Amino acid sequence: MKNYFFCYDKRLRDFLKYEKGIDYITEGRHLKTGMIFTLFERTEFLNQAIQEWKNC
Repeated sequence: MKNYFFCYDKRLRDFLKYEKGIDYITEGRHLKTGMIFTLFERTEFLNQAIQEWKNC
């Protein structure tokens, strides 16, 4: 699962998709918790965008 990033934060998802133009693979619901997640393929660009998000 190192190649994928499960995003449970809607604001982070929107930042990645709309601000950074990163498309996600799919959306789903965690079977045990029922929380909605967005699945991204982990790339260096994605890692940089997440780090930028954390630094804001």
